[in-house]
Amino acid sequence: MRLPTFVIPVLVTLALTAGYGLRTSFTRPTTVRTFAEGTGVKATFIVDGVRCKGTAMFLSSLYEDIPGIFGIEIFAGERTAVFTYDPKVVTRDRIRAIMEAPIPFKDGTTSQVFKCMSFR
Repeated sequence: MRLPTFVIPVLVTLALTAGYGLRTSFTRPTTVRTFAEGTGVKATFIVDGVRCKGTAMFLSSLYEDIPGIFGIEIFAGERTAVFTYDPKVVTRDRIRAIMEAPIPFKDGTTSQVFKCMSFR
């Protein structure tokens, strides 16, 4: 029995769509940090420089003592950081400024480690 020519492309498209949907459904954060109890708003940042658990932990450590930041979920594979914060205390622009600030190293040099590509 010969299949119609459109069946294969339709099956491939369905498989790709299902794979993408399942990937996003089962994606788990690389790092989850809670700094304070409370509910706030969420903002998602696309961050260049997050590559692994180590860089995710380093990024989250920048926000340990920042008032208004309740928590962070970082997905290294997606290069995203989801912040839960109080917009009355800290703004998205302040979160971005902390992320992009030059980091001092032990040898006296500084370097920008993370760069915000976009946020929503």
